[in-house]
Amino acid sequence: MTLVPGGNGGIVALSLAVLCAPAVAVEGPDPVAPLDLAIAAAEDSLRAGDLEGAEARYREALFQGWLVTATLERLERRAPQAKDALGNASLFRVESTQDLRALGTAQLQMGEATAAAETFEALATKDPRDGGARRLLGRALSASGRAEDAAQRLAEAESLAGDDAELVFLVATDYLWLKRTSDAERVFARVLKARPLPQTHVLIGRAYRDAGDFDRARAELQAALAGDAAVRRAHYYLGMVALADARGGPDRLDRAMAEFREELKLAPDDAAANDQLGLALLEAGRPAEALPPLESAARAQPRPLHLFHLGRCLLALDRPVDAAAALRRGLEAAEEHAGGEDEIAKIHYQLGLALRKLGAEAEAADHLGRAKSFSSPASDASPAAAGLSAEDASPLAGIPLAQRHGFKRRAAAGLVRAYFNLGVLQAQGHRPSPAAERFARAAAFFERAAELDPDFPQLQSSLGVAYFNAREFAKATAPLARAVAATPGDRGLTRMLAMSWLNTQAWDKAVALLEDDPERETDASLQAAFGLALLRAGHAGRAEEVLARAAALRGDSSELLVLLAQAHAAQGKDEEAVRALEKALALDPHDAEARRTLDGLLEARRAPGSRPRP
Repeated sequence: MTLVPGGNGGIVALSLAVLCAPAVAVEGPDPVAPLDLAIAAAEDSLRAGDLEGAEARYREALFQGWLVTATLERLERRAPQAKDALGNASLFRVESTQDLRALGTAQLQMGEATAAAETFEALATKDPRDGGARRLLGRALSASGRAEDAAQRLAEAESLAGDDAELVFLVATDYLWLKRTSDAERVFARVLKARPLPQTHVLIGRAYRDAGDFDRARAELQAALAGDAAVRRAHYYLGMVALADARGGPDRLDRAMAEFREELKLAPDDAAANDQLGLALLEAGRPAEALPPLESAARAQPRPLHLFHLGRCLLALDRPVDAAAALRRGLEAAEEHAGGEDEIAKIHYQLGLALRKLGAEAEAADHLGRAKSFSSPASDASPAAAGLSAEDASPLAGIPLAQRHGFKRRAAAGLVRAYFNLGVLQAQGHRPSPAAERFARAAAFFERAAELDPDFPQLQSSLGVAYFNAREFAKATAPLARAVAATPGDRGLTRMLAMSWLNTQAWDKAVALLEDDPERETDASLQAAFGLALLRAGHAGRAEEVLARAAALRGDSSELLVLLAQAHAAQGKDEEAVRALEKALALDPHDAEARRTLDGLLEARRAPGSRPRP
């Protein structure tokens, strides 16, 4: 038997959250701004009474919130959480060009090449003249192993690029990644025709270097120097090519160092050139000469890698105190910016060696153990590895970890708010549908909000109410119990919890809540529920009294008479039970439970010693 109290006992009002997020001062890019704007637009729609518009804006907020969360998780190299967040973002329909591009880029960065191709296909279809969309589609198709289709899309992007030299350059670099060198050369020539500058040769030389085509890289970089002997970065990349080209022979370190020194003549404080010169000297077994450029690099840009190289050098010079200090700074910088696991492992290892030399065995063992805990290098999270150029990289990558955590907290708060208000909109029924369906949809939104912040104001009560009105009583008990514990004076929530316990046959819990209800003596529905709970909990005598009062309040009903008969029978009052059941059948001849109970009692009369259970 399922009992739900009548009147307004089964409804507790749900209200929209109007909690406004405090203004946040942000230096640099604010990735949560699109989420904040969507929520603000939703609240404007609410104030205007446009519930359909509010729902659409809250859904947009969920897309924006999950997308930025996916990016932030990816930058922290939390791949499972990033993919979950991206999957949540993908649940929402995306229509704007900007959002499609952002979604596809995130999918590509996380290795979801097939999904990215579908997204970029939609983007390209949306605007057939968008060459950038065609180029991104080519990237996604290439990453998913469809080289010929990728080449076709790149050709389309090339034809649509017009005077956009930047897009033409990116198409050429994509041809390189497809191993279509002749196409890349042709398109790079187009870039040079549009911008015949030494700096253009440097960019093209770097692209060839990144693609592993060292001969063409040298040619372009030398062409840059022929055009301007003082052009920046040409010598630096020639040095990098010398280091990377395994065909260079035993003097490749010397040639690389010569190029780095030439670069430093143009820019003595260049951190990258100083770092690479120092590293080359260190690899050549000349740590004393390596120290000054490595110190200069670490001063100019105290990045984890620069400090790691400096620490190695100091350790090679048998200066473990200074080495440990540099490596600790490197470790702090790596953790602050969520450095790669391989990078952090190497710093831990070198720090462990330095501490061992200092006699700090326990601390050394700790760092060496941490180094071993990274069993394999982290996957390359660079844009190129994801099938993207540096231009596609997230601007958030250079933001400190603590600030990114702040963004993540803001995104989570916005997501909770959007989920909660979507749940309320469903529960309030701005779209016609059966109540149980409405509340089931509401509960689904409240569930998502509770996963993110179970203590959000009104969330537990709203979730419990939604489950209750969707008649999912077993699910309603936990959130209702939390809500009642938080607001013990709320009689509506307490009664709803009691009814949930009743409908899940937790009789003793229902009795405990209904026992103290101050309105029970004047509310026939509450009295009937209390009597049922007492009866099923084994308190037949008390149940008989309560059910009789309920009948006096409400008047006879077949349902109450059946319960009263069962209370009589449980105490051996068979004659009274039979009379109550006959009266119930007179009121409702089709009451199956009354007929079944009466037949059982009559059968018991014919077979003494056997009493049916009420």
